[in-house]
Amino acid sequence: MSLALRRKNMVKLPMNSSQGNKKMRGLQASTRLVCCVILIQLFAAQIHAQECRSPWQTLNGDASRVIARGGFSGMFPDSSLDAYTFAMLTSVADVVLWCDVQLTKDGLGICFPDLTMSNASSIEGVYPNRQKSYLVNGVPTSGLFTINFSLKDLKDVFCKCF
Repeated sequence: MSLALRRKNMVKLPMNSSQGNKKMRGLQASTRLVCCVILIQLFAAQIHAQECRSPWQTLNGDASRVIARGGFSGMFPDSSLDAYTFAMLTSVADVVLWCDVQLTKDGLGICFPDLTMSNASSIEGVYPNRQKSYLVNGVPTSGLFTINFSLKDLKDVFCKCF
């Protein structure tokens, strides 16, 4: 069917231009009203948040602290340099960063979230034959442990920031 035949078969509804303008103006007015109400609610919530003290009071009355366990681990790997950096950039001024410290062979501490390194790193690709077994809480556990590696060894696995 050609475009001309389709146009010919279409039914035109009679509408006064004044009726169309009134409907259009009413729609625009209601849209503006809804936008204004939303903006007022947002500003009121922001002002209320600035005025209110936290219901979570500390023992000495100071403001409560924000503790970022593992950094900003919702977007980045847990306890990674990126997670800690992002947590410091996007949080409050006195944020406390908390990490699980694991000791290396040379006695230095690193932030690592798990006892075995294969769960949260790609160390198996770098050192495939260095698995050891230890008793952990009475259970024999095998894997790649931080205590078996020096900081120099781990430099190849993680980042060049050590």
